[in-house]
Amino acid sequence: MRRKNRVEALFNEHGDFDAFITKSPADIAYLIGITFPYPDQSPFSAALVVKRGSSVGTLLLPAEWECVLRSYTWEGKTKTYSVNDGSPKAAFRTALKKVIEELDICHEKVAIDYSCWSVGDIRFLKENCPDMFIIDLDPAIQAAREIKSEYEIENIRKAAHIADRGIIGALNHIEGSVGYSNCTVSSFLEHVRIHAIEFGANAIGHLNIARGRSGNSWITPIYDLKVIKENKTLRVDYSLSYNGCWTVCSRMFYTGKPGPNTADAFARNKLLKDFAVSVLKPGIRVCEFCEAVRIKADEENIELLYDEGMGHGVGAAEYERPYLTMDNEEVLRTGMVLALDIKTIGYKDEMIHSVDIYELTNDGNRRLSDFRDWDTLYRINGVRSSH
Repeated sequence: MRRKNRVEALFNEHGDFDAFITKSPADIAYLIGITFPYPDQSPFSAALVVKRGSSVGTLLLPAEWECVLRSYTWEGKTKTYSVNDGSPKAAFRTALKKVIEELDICHEKVAIDYSCWSVGDIRFLKENCPDMFIIDLDPAIQAAREIKSEYEIENIRKAAHIADRGIIGALNHIEGSVGYSNCTVSSFLEHVRIHAIEFGANAIGHLNIARGRSGNSWITPIYDLKVIKENKTLRVDYSLSYNGCWTVCSRMFYTGKPGPNTADAFARNKLLKDFAVSVLKPGIRVCEFCEAVRIKADEENIELLYDEGMGHGVGAAEYERPYLTMDNEEVLRTGMVLALDIKTIGYKDEMIHSVDIYELTNDGNRRLSDFRDWDTLYRINGVRSSH
Protein backbone atom coordinates (compact mmCIF):
# COMPACT_ATOMS: atom_id res chain seq x y z
CA MET A 1 0.00 0.00 0.00
CA ARG A 2 1.33 3.41 -0.93
CA ARG A 3 1.92 5.78 1.97
CA LYS A 4 -0.72 8.36 1.00
CA ASN A 5 -3.29 5.59 0.71
CA ARG A 6 -2.72 4.78 4.38
CA VAL A 7 -4.14 8.14 5.38
CA GLU A 8 -7.20 7.50 3.21
CA ALA A 9 -7.57 3.97 4.60
CA LEU A 10 -7.44 5.28 8.15
CA PHE A 11 -10.43 7.48 7.42
CA ASN A 12 -12.37 4.98 5.32
CA GLU A 13 -11.78 1.72 7.16
CA HIS A 14 -10.89 2.37 10.77
CA GLY A 15 -12.54 5.50 12.08
CA ASP A 16 -15.63 7.69 12.17
CA PHE A 17 -13.99 11.09 12.58
CA ASP A 18 -13.56 14.30 10.61
CA ALA A 19 -9.84 14.79 11.24
CA PHE A 20 -6.97 13.27 13.19
CA ILE A 21 -3.85 14.53 14.94
CA THR A 22 -1.06 12.08 15.68
CA LYS A 23 2.05 12.87 17.74
CA SER A 24 3.50 9.36 17.73
CA PRO A 25 6.76 9.23 15.72
CA ALA A 26 5.91 5.61 14.84
CA ASP A 27 2.44 6.55 13.60
CA ILE A 28 3.87 9.39 11.50
CA ALA A 29 6.47 7.04 10.02
CA TYR A 30 3.77 4.49 9.22
CA LEU A 31 1.41 7.00 7.61
CA ILE A 32 3.76 9.15 5.55
CA GLY A 33 7.12 7.34 5.69
CA ILE A 34 9.05 10.18 7.38
CA THR A 35 11.26 9.56 10.41
CA PHE A 36 13.02 12.06 12.62
CA PRO A 37 16.31 11.93 14.58
CA TYR A 38 15.75 10.26 17.97
CA PRO A 39 12.30 11.83 18.49
CA ASP A 40 11.58 9.83 21.66
CA GLN A 41 14.59 11.43 23.36
CA SER A 42 13.88 14.99 22.16
CA PRO A 43 12.02 17.67 24.16
CA PHE A 44 10.44 18.74 20.86
CA SER A 45 7.29 17.19 19.40
CA ALA A 46 6.11 16.62 15.86
CA ALA A 47 2.52 16.10 14.76
CA LEU A 48 0.63 15.16 11.63
CA VAL A 49 -2.74 16.92 11.27
CA VAL A 50 -5.08 15.65 8.53
CA LYS A 51 -8.64 16.61 7.66
CA ARG A 52 -10.95 14.16 5.93
CA GLY A 53 -10.74 14.59 2.16
CA SER A 54 -6.98 15.23 2.18
CA SER A 55 -4.53 12.43 1.44
CA VAL A 56 -1.55 14.15 3.10
CA GLY A 57 -2.23 16.95 5.59
CA THR A 58 0.01 19.31 7.56
CA LEU A 59 3.23 18.27 9.25
CA LEU A 60 4.05 20.27 12.37
CA LEU A 61 7.67 20.06 13.51
CA PRO A 62 10.52 22.04 15.10
CA ALA A 63 12.49 24.23 12.69
CA GLU A 64 15.63 22.15 13.32
CA TRP A 65 13.95 19.09 11.80
CA GLU A 66 12.75 20.75 8.61
CA CYS A 67 15.97 19.80 6.82
CA VAL A 68 15.03 16.13 7.31
CA LEU A 69 12.26 16.59 4.74
CA ARG A 70 14.87 17.04 2.02
CA SER A 71 15.44 13.29 2.15
CA TYR A 72 11.78 12.55 1.48
CA THR A 73 9.06 13.40 -1.02
CA TRP A 74 6.61 15.37 1.11
CA GLU A 75 3.58 16.71 -0.78
CA GLY A 76 1.73 18.17 2.18
CA LYS A 77 2.05 21.45 4.07
CA THR A 78 4.67 22.14 6.72
CA LYS A 79 4.38 24.26 9.87
CA THR A 80 7.51 24.87 11.93
CA TYR A 81 8.10 26.34 15.37
CA SER A 82 11.21 27.15 17.41
CA VAL A 83 12.38 27.96 20.93
CA ASN A 84 12.09 31.62 19.95
CA ASP A 85 8.34 31.03 20.22
CA GLY A 86 8.60 29.77 23.81
CA SER A 87 9.49 26.52 25.55
CA PRO A 88 9.34 23.36 23.41
CA LYS A 89 5.90 22.46 24.79
CA ALA A 90 4.45 25.97 24.66
CA ALA A 91 5.79 26.63 21.15
CA PHE A 92 4.40 23.32 19.89
CA ARG A 93 0.96 24.00 21.33
CA THR A 94 0.84 27.52 19.87
CA ALA A 95 1.78 26.22 16.42
CA LEU A 96 -0.76 23.39 16.74
CA LYS A 97 -3.51 25.87 17.50
CA LYS A 98 -2.67 27.79 14.30
CA VAL A 99 -2.82 24.60 12.22
CA ILE A 100 -6.17 23.63 13.74
CA GLU A 101 -7.55 27.08 12.91
CA GLU A 102 -6.19 26.96 9.35
CA LEU A 103 -7.84 23.57 8.76
CA ASP A 104 -11.01 24.72 10.49
CA ILE A 105 -11.40 21.59 12.63
CA CYS A 106 -11.96 23.29 16.00
CA HIS A 107 -15.65 22.29 15.91
CA GLU A 108 -15.17 18.83 14.39
CA LYS A 109 -14.86 15.26 15.64
CA VAL A 110 -11.10 14.76 15.92
CA ALA A 111 -9.17 11.59 16.73
CA ILE A 112 -5.84 11.81 18.58
CA ASP A 113 -3.41 9.12 19.68
CA TYR A 114 -4.02 9.55 23.42
CA SER A 115 -1.00 7.47 24.46
CA CYS A 116 1.35 10.17 23.13
CA TRP A 117 -0.42 13.20 24.61
CA SER A 118 0.27 14.67 28.03
CA VAL A 119 -2.46 15.87 30.37
CA GLY A 120 -1.31 19.41 29.63
CA ASP A 121 -1.69 18.84 25.88
CA ILE A 122 -5.25 17.58 26.29
CA ARG A 123 -6.12 20.46 28.59
CA PHE A 124 -4.75 22.92 26.00
CA LEU A 125 -6.94 21.40 23.27
CA LYS A 126 -10.08 21.52 25.41
CA GLU A 127 -9.46 25.11 26.54
CA ASN A 128 -8.76 26.39 23.03
CA CYS A 129 -11.26 24.22 21.17
CA PRO A 130 -14.12 23.65 23.63
CA ASP A 131 -16.44 22.49 20.82
CA MET A 132 -13.98 19.89 19.51
CA PHE A 133 -15.20 16.32 20.12
CA ILE A 134 -12.06 14.30 20.87
CA ILE A 135 -11.86 10.50 20.45
CA ASP A 136 -9.01 7.99 20.73
CA LEU A 137 -7.08 7.19 17.54
CA ASP A 138 -4.84 4.51 19.09
CA PRO A 139 -7.04 1.42 18.52
CA ALA A 140 -7.59 2.21 14.83
CA ILE A 141 -4.02 3.06 13.86
CA GLN A 142 -2.41 0.34 15.98
CA ALA A 143 -4.67 -2.23 14.35
CA ALA A 144 -3.75 -0.89 10.91
CA ARG A 145 -0.03 -1.08 11.73
CA GLU A 146 -0.21 -4.77 12.63
CA ILE A 147 -0.37 -5.97 9.01
CA LYS A 148 2.89 -5.20 7.23
CA SER A 149 3.43 -4.34 3.57
CA GLU A 150 6.03 -6.12 1.44
CA TYR A 151 8.21 -3.00 1.76
CA GLU A 152 8.06 -3.12 5.55
CA ILE A 153 8.71 -6.85 5.71
CA GLU A 154 11.79 -6.55 3.50
CA ASN A 155 13.17 -3.69 5.58
CA ILE A 156 12.51 -5.50 8.85
CA ARG A 157 14.42 -8.46 7.38
CA LYS A 158 17.33 -6.18 6.44
CA ALA A 159 17.26 -4.66 9.93
CA ALA A 160 17.40 -8.14 11.47
CA HIS A 161 20.40 -9.01 9.30
CA ILE A 162 22.16 -5.81 10.35
CA ALA A 163 21.50 -6.65 14.01
CA ASP A 164 23.19 -10.05 13.72
CA ARG A 165 26.05 -8.58 11.70
CA GLY A 166 26.59 -5.97 14.40
CA ILE A 167 27.05 -8.71 16.98
CA ILE A 168 29.34 -10.71 14.70
CA GLY A 169 31.46 -7.62 14.08
CA ALA A 170 31.83 -7.18 17.85
CA LEU A 171 32.76 -10.86 18.24
CA ASN A 172 35.64 -10.30 15.86
CA HIS A 173 37.09 -7.85 18.40
CA ILE A 174 36.71 -10.09 21.44
CA GLU A 175 37.68 -13.53 20.16
CA GLY A 176 41.26 -14.40 20.89
CA SER A 177 41.46 -11.80 23.64
CA VAL A 178 39.42 -13.30 26.50
CA GLY A 179 42.34 -15.09 28.09
CA TYR A 180 44.40 -11.91 28.05
CA SER A 181 41.69 -9.86 29.81
CA ASN A 182 41.94 -6.86 27.53
CA CYS A 183 38.29 -6.50 26.45
CA THR A 184 35.81 -4.89 28.80
CA VAL A 185 32.09 -5.54 28.93
CA SER A 186 31.31 -1.94 27.99
CA SER A 187 33.71 -1.89 25.03
CA PHE A 188 32.19 -5.09 23.63
CA LEU A 189 28.72 -3.56 23.78
CA GLU A 190 30.02 -0.39 22.13
CA HIS A 191 31.48 -2.49 19.30
CA VAL A 192 28.01 -3.98 18.76
CA ARG A 193 26.50 -0.50 18.43
CA ILE A 194 29.25 0.82 16.17
CA HIS A 195 29.18 -2.16 13.81
CA ALA A 196 25.39 -2.02 13.50
CA ILE A 197 25.64 1.63 12.45
CA GLU A 198 28.47 0.81 10.01
CA PHE A 199 26.36 -1.95 8.45
CA GLY A 200 23.50 0.48 7.79
CA ALA A 201 21.36 0.92 10.91
CA ASN A 202 19.75 4.36 11.05
CA ALA A 203 19.24 4.41 14.82
CA ILE A 204 19.94 2.28 17.88
CA GLY A 205 17.23 1.95 20.54
CA HIS A 206 17.53 -0.35 23.54
CA LEU A 207 21.11 -1.50 24.22
CA ASN A 208 22.04 -3.87 27.04
CA ILE A 209 24.59 -6.51 28.00
CA ALA A 210 24.57 -9.00 30.85
CA ARG A 211 26.98 -11.68 31.97
CA GLY A 212 26.92 -14.53 34.46
CA ARG A 213 24.42 -14.29 37.29
CA SER A 214 23.58 -10.69 36.42
CA GLY A 215 21.86 -12.21 33.42
CA ASN A 216 18.79 -12.94 35.56
CA SER A 217 17.82 -9.27 35.10
CA TRP A 218 16.42 -7.76 31.91
CA ILE A 219 18.24 -4.44 32.41
CA THR A 220 21.81 -4.59 33.73
CA PRO A 221 23.52 -1.16 33.83
CA ILE A 222 27.31 -1.19 33.61
CA TYR A 223 28.81 0.85 36.42
CA ASP A 224 32.45 -0.05 35.92
CA LEU A 225 34.91 -1.32 33.34
CA LYS A 226 34.75 -5.01 34.22
CA VAL A 227 36.75 -7.25 31.93
CA ILE A 228 35.06 -10.13 30.13
CA LYS A 229 36.28 -13.31 31.79
CA GLU A 230 36.10 -16.98 30.94
CA ASN A 231 33.42 -19.44 32.05
CA LYS A 232 30.49 -17.02 32.06
CA THR A 233 27.43 -16.56 29.91
CA LEU A 234 27.17 -13.30 27.97
CA ARG A 235 23.88 -11.89 26.66
CA VAL A 236 23.36 -8.92 24.32
CA ASP A 237 19.92 -7.34 23.83
CA TYR A 238 19.39 -4.40 21.50
CA SER A 239 17.11 -2.83 18.92
CA LEU A 240 17.72 -0.84 15.75
CA SER A 241 15.88 0.68 12.83
CA TYR A 242 16.52 0.58 9.10
CA ASN A 243 14.51 2.76 6.70
CA GLY A 244 12.03 3.46 9.48
CA CYS A 245 11.50 -0.23 10.33
CA TRP A 246 12.58 -1.65 13.69
CA THR A 247 13.89 -4.99 14.84
CA VAL A 248 14.97 -6.38 18.19
CA CYS A 249 17.83 -8.79 18.74
CA SER A 250 18.94 -10.90 21.70
CA ARG A 251 21.82 -13.38 21.43
CA MET A 252 23.71 -15.46 24.00
CA PHE A 253 27.33 -16.58 24.18
CA TYR A 254 29.64 -18.41 26.53
CA THR A 255 33.23 -17.38 27.18
CA GLY A 256 35.23 -20.57 27.32
CA LYS A 257 33.87 -24.11 27.31
CA PRO A 258 30.38 -24.44 28.81
CA GLY A 259 29.74 -27.30 31.20
CA PRO A 260 27.06 -29.90 30.47
CA ASN A 261 24.46 -28.16 32.68
CA THR A 262 24.86 -24.81 30.91
CA ALA A 263 24.81 -26.37 27.46
CA ASP A 264 21.73 -28.43 28.39
CA ALA A 265 19.87 -25.34 29.67
CA PHE A 266 20.38 -23.60 26.32
CA ALA A 267 19.41 -26.75 24.40
CA ARG A 268 16.18 -27.02 26.39
CA ASN A 269 15.36 -23.39 25.61
CA LYS A 270 15.91 -24.20 21.93
CA LEU A 271 13.59 -27.20 22.22
CA LEU A 272 10.83 -25.01 23.61
CA LYS A 273 11.46 -22.30 21.04
CA ASP A 274 11.23 -24.84 18.19
CA PHE A 275 7.88 -25.98 19.55
CA ALA A 276 6.67 -22.35 19.72
CA VAL A 277 7.67 -21.82 16.08
CA SER A 278 5.74 -24.97 15.08
CA VAL A 279 2.46 -23.57 16.47
CA LEU A 280 3.02 -19.94 15.48
CA LYS A 281 0.63 -19.41 12.58
CA PRO A 282 -2.37 -17.35 11.45
CA GLY A 283 -5.73 -18.27 12.93
CA ILE A 284 -4.57 -19.10 16.45
CA ARG A 285 -5.45 -16.80 19.33
CA VAL A 286 -2.47 -15.32 21.14
CA CYS A 287 -3.61 -16.71 24.49
CA GLU A 288 -3.96 -20.21 22.95
CA PHE A 289 -0.45 -19.97 21.50
CA CYS A 290 1.00 -18.91 24.87
CA GLU A 291 -0.91 -21.63 26.71
CA ALA A 292 0.38 -24.29 24.31
CA VAL A 293 3.97 -23.16 24.96
CA ARG A 294 3.36 -23.12 28.72
CA ILE A 295 1.96 -26.67 28.68
CA LYS A 296 4.93 -27.88 26.63
CA ALA A 297 7.30 -26.29 29.15
CA ASP A 298 5.54 -28.11 31.99
CA GLU A 299 5.72 -31.43 30.13
CA GLU A 300 9.47 -30.99 29.53
CA ASN A 301 10.06 -29.64 33.07
CA ILE A 302 11.45 -26.36 31.68
CA GLU A 303 11.15 -23.22 33.82
CA LEU A 304 9.46 -20.72 31.49
CA LEU A 305 9.20 -16.99 32.19
CA TYR A 306 5.77 -16.59 30.63
CA ASP A 307 4.58 -13.73 32.86
CA GLU A 308 6.83 -11.36 30.90
CA GLY A 309 5.26 -12.37 27.60
CA MET A 310 6.63 -14.45 24.73
CA GLY A 311 7.27 -11.68 22.23
CA HIS A 312 5.60 -8.81 20.41
CA GLY A 313 5.20 -7.15 17.07
CA VAL A 314 7.87 -5.03 15.39
CA GLY A 315 7.56 -2.50 12.60
CA ALA A 316 7.25 1.26 12.84
CA ALA A 317 8.21 0.84 16.51
CA GLU A 318 10.46 -1.65 18.28
CA TYR A 319 7.56 -2.80 20.48
CA GLU A 320 4.05 -2.84 19.07
CA ARG A 321 0.92 -4.98 18.73
CA PRO A 322 0.28 -7.82 18.86
CA TYR A 323 1.78 -8.60 22.29
CA LEU A 324 2.25 -12.32 22.91
CA THR A 325 0.80 -12.52 26.42
CA MET A 326 -1.36 -15.06 28.21
CA ASP A 327 -4.34 -12.69 28.45
CA ASN A 328 -4.42 -11.53 24.81
CA GLU A 329 -7.51 -12.82 22.98
CA GLU A 330 -6.41 -11.41 19.61
CA VAL A 331 -6.21 -13.77 16.64
CA LEU A 332 -2.90 -13.88 14.76
CA ARG A 333 -3.19 -12.92 11.07
CA THR A 334 -1.20 -13.30 7.88
CA GLY A 335 1.13 -10.34 7.38
CA MET A 336 1.98 -9.80 11.04
CA VAL A 337 5.67 -9.66 11.94
CA LEU A 338 6.64 -10.89 15.41
CA ALA A 339 9.71 -10.97 17.60
CA LEU A 340 9.46 -14.41 19.22
CA ASP A 341 11.02 -14.30 22.68
CA ILE A 342 10.90 -17.56 24.64
CA LYS A 343 12.63 -16.90 27.98
CA THR A 344 13.69 -19.72 30.31
CA ILE A 345 15.88 -20.04 33.42
CA GLY A 346 19.46 -21.30 33.09
CA TYR A 347 21.72 -23.40 35.30
CA LYS A 348 22.82 -20.38 37.38
CA ASP A 349 19.42 -18.68 37.38
CA GLU A 350 20.31 -16.48 34.43
CA MET A 351 17.69 -15.69 31.79
CA ILE A 352 18.18 -17.64 28.56
CA HIS A 353 16.67 -16.56 25.27
CA SER A 354 17.53 -15.90 21.64
CA VAL A 355 15.06 -13.64 19.83
CA ASP A 356 14.18 -14.23 16.19
CA ILE A 357 11.83 -12.34 13.87
CA TYR A 358 9.01 -14.16 12.06
CA GLU A 359 6.57 -13.13 9.36
CA LEU A 360 3.21 -14.92 9.53
CA THR A 361 2.42 -16.43 6.13
CA ASN A 362 -0.62 -18.25 4.74
CA ASP A 363 0.89 -21.65 5.57
CA GLY A 364 2.67 -20.80 8.82
CA ASN A 365 5.65 -18.51 9.31
CA ARG A 366 8.94 -17.43 7.79
CA ARG A 367 12.04 -16.46 9.77
CA LEU A 368 13.29 -13.02 8.73
CA SER A 369 16.33 -13.00 11.03
CA ASP A 370 18.00 -15.64 8.88
CA PHE A 371 21.47 -14.16 8.41
CA ARG A 372 22.85 -17.13 10.37
CA ASP A 373 21.60 -19.79 12.79
CA TRP A 374 22.13 -19.47 16.55
CA ASP A 375 20.93 -22.99 17.34
CA THR A 376 23.68 -23.79 19.83
CA LEU A 377 25.27 -21.74 22.61
CA TYR A 378 27.96 -19.73 20.81
CA ARG A 379 31.39 -20.30 22.37
CA ILE A 380 33.87 -17.44 22.57
CA ASN A 381 36.96 -19.58 22.81
CA GLY A 382 40.16 -18.74 20.97
CA VAL A 383 39.94 -17.38 17.43
CA ARG A 384 36.99 -18.59 15.38
CA SER A 385 35.74 -18.16 11.83
CA SER A 386 32.53 -20.18 12.06
CA HIS A 387 30.30 -17.10 11.96
